[in-house]
Amino acid sequence: MSDDAPSVGKLAGQLGYMFEDDPALRDAPVAQLVARLNEEDRLARAIARYPNHTDAEIHRHVAEFHDRIGAVDVERARRQALGNVDDG
Repeated sequence: MSDDAPSVGKLAGQLGYMFEDDPALRDAPVAQLVARLNEEDRLARAIARYPNHTDAEIHRHVAEFHDRIGAVDVERARRQALGNVDDG
């Protein structure tokens, strides 16, 4: 399992789904989006590492994983998800 952060493109895809589910998130502070994406990322890595564990057991392992997603990448991803791509 890689310890590399998800790409900006992957984050843009995740944000696109989040924005469809909750349009208010389009205007959410970047810090809120960073926190949510990191929480989801840590949970996904815990599920991958402990596939045969119960939900409760997996949630106890989430803290083993560090945050990999930063504000700069989330801001770039948000611009991509909203169709405002102005940087490479």
